[in-house]
Amino acid sequence: MFDVILANMPFLLEGLRMTLLLAVIGILGGTILGLVLAILRYRRVPVLGALAALYIETVRGIPLLVMLLICFFALPALFSYRTTAFAAASLGFSLFIASYLAEEFRSGLRAVRPGLTQAGLATGLRPGQVFRLIVLPQAIRRAIPPLFSQYVRLLKFTSVASVIGVRELTGSALLVNARDFQPVIILGCVALTYLVVCSLLSFVGRLLYARLAIRS
Repeated sequence: MFDVILANMPFLLEGLRMTLLLAVIGILGGTILGLVLAILRYRRVPVLGALAALYIETVRGIPLLVMLLICFFALPALFSYRTTAFAAASLGFSLFIASYLAEEFRSGLRAVRPGLTQAGLATGLRPGQVFRLIVLPQAIRRAIPPLFSQYVRLLKFTSVASVIGVRELTGSALLVNARDFQPVIILGCVALTYLVVCSLLSFVGRLLYARLAIRS
């Protein structure tokens, strides 16, 4: 019954590797960019804060598939550079998820009690030091649960990359199914794989939050 899976296991595992790699790059890139955008909005940096808000609202209004097509076709044509499907997908996922992570980070920043800032200033710390040493670490801890929810979403979103030619797990499974046509077994195993990986990622998030949670 599962002969088709066993026969194509190396092919499917390579697709899984590509899925995980896309997710890791998207998570890292999106987290860094999202944090920068959140800080610009939270600190109300002139001009840059407004541009950050515009970026967040614009990207959140664009479907992910359109974002990938922009990164694969439009941006290389506009700026005259060559790219690959994998590089375009990595960029698209990072830019897309950053707009959502930025709001999670900003919510975490706004949740930090003002009294902590005042206490930090009272000890002689400068405003920048208070933000870097007190406010930001606590905001990140508070944001862990929603951040990992977004990471799980991104992991599932990687299946869209097959549209621009990235052979990730879903794309690999569709190729196998087109040849052997056993959709119940093939797609069932793919769905189970996503479920297991997403569950593991969610578990890591819960474990991390339990270790770093702020006791109020």
